[in-house]
Amino acid sequence: MDTAKGVLFLYGQSWLRPGAGASTGVIDLPVQREVHTDYPMIPASSVKGSLRETAEGTVSQDVVDGLFGPEVYRPAAGEPRSKERHFAGALTVGDAKLILFPVRSLTRSFFWVTSPLAIARFLRDLKTVGINPGWDGPCNVDGARALVPQECKTSSRLYLEEMDFEPQKDPAVSAIAQFLAEKFDASIIGAAFNEKLKSDIAVLSDDEFAYFVRYATQVSARTQLTSNKTTDKTIGPDGKIEQGNLWYEETLPPETVFYIPLMASAAKGGGAQDQLSTGNAVMDKLDREVLANHFIQLGGNETLGHGWCAAFLVRGDR
Repeated sequence: MDTAKGVLFLYGQSWLRPGAGASTGVIDLPVQREVHTDYPMIPASSVKGSLRETAEGTVSQDVVDGLFGPEVYRPAAGEPRSKERHFAGALTVGDAKLILFPVRSLTRSFFWVTSPLAIARFLRDLKTVGINPGWDGPCNVDGARALVPQECKTSSRLYLEEMDFEPQKDPAVSAIAQFLAEKFDASIIGAAFNEKLKSDIAVLSDDEFAYFVRYATQVSARTQLTSNKTTDKTIGPDGKIEQGNLWYEETLPPETVFYIPLMASAAKGGGAQDQLSTGNAVMDKLDREVLANHFIQLGGNETLGHGWCAAFLVRGDR
């Protein structure tokens, strides 16, 4: 079977709200998190849905169905089942996994943080899709230290939120930073941010990284007001009872970086099989047409401008 592989990088350009639904905690609407690491993530189903929505505005419906599978018709009660043939899409989409998380800093605006565990998983996933970056990440970092690229201009201490670390320049971190910076188009994410990626990355211990991705997110109060501009129960102008609401929701900051493993095979049905006859043809269609403008919107609060990401596809070995 002709299968193509790759990884899709997402660079957050607005607040991201990959919601987890209701919560029993203080935050009413938290972001989705992995159960074993507690890292923020975007489930594959959400990524695939957003890619499909993007494709529907750029390619024909036959191509959309070939890439993602046709929509399933669900008959109403008593209605005969449709005999229309259904088939799986040619594109296999993984979860969006976190690799860089922005944290404000007294040292210099903000730093992206990551950890040996996050880097090791990233490296493992890259090799799975046929990408060998040519570097190995650190296996362990002391809790009081932060490994930074050799290009990083820091003082004797690196301040992140309320914590401080001893910066230590590391050639392996330089290689990782350079690798990531090369994957993003500077004209899209901004030349200043692309240059910053080469120097302002800090590899922290797994525990410190887990702390920041849990507690350095944005938590905003949201309100739904009644016609009397309150959240209390009241009687509206039409005589009906109105109930306002106050809730807290969590979002991920702009500049957050995710990656998504992808696999593609020939289309399994539909009217676009000639255009999607191989896995490489599927990847070409995704890269050159669906993601031609390099933007995708994911998660909730779309009408508030949340969820905009710059998207860059990197192909694995063919």
